[in-house]
Amino acid sequence: MVTELRRTIIRRTVGSFDHRQRRLIVRLERGDVVSLREERTHKWFTAPINRVFRQIVQWNVLAKKAVKKHRGTNENACGD
Repeated sequence: MVTELRRTIIRRTVGSFDHRQRRLIVRLERGDVVSLREERTHKWFTAPINRVFRQIVQWNVLAKKAVKKHRGTNENACGD
């Protein structure tokens, strides 16, 4: 069951994301906004959640195309 977001929810990622071993803090806010910041920093980076979704979809489409292109290149390299 999914409920509507009525209050801000803040969570910390399980693993670190960079060489500094900092985790990310993720904030889901009312108004369909997502914000992220590095642990031990104050600067939040915020975007509407629909734009984040569209960007993720675009990355996945591009990755899928890259895999298909790579497979096609390998097949031609066999000399068949």
